[in-house]
Amino acid sequence: MSSPEQKNYEEIDRLEGLVGELRANPSTAPEIDAIREIGIEIAIAVREVGAMLVNVGWEQSYAANQPRDRAAE
Repeated sequence: MSSPEQKNYEEIDRLEGLVGELRANPSTAPEIDAIREIGIEIAIAVREVGAMLVNVGWEQSYAANQPRDRAAE
């Protein structure tokens, strides 16, 4: 089973591929809308990965600031 981070990275790769395909062909109005939607999806995935990293950082800093006997609990 993939971790949430791995799923986000896979989704970003998939969306970047779609953007590349759309940019390789002459754009029409629907394709421009599709590029915008893909951009929004990429931004959401990046935001989610960033939030996960922030949570990990807080957990690590909290654990580092605990007395040794409490950190082991």
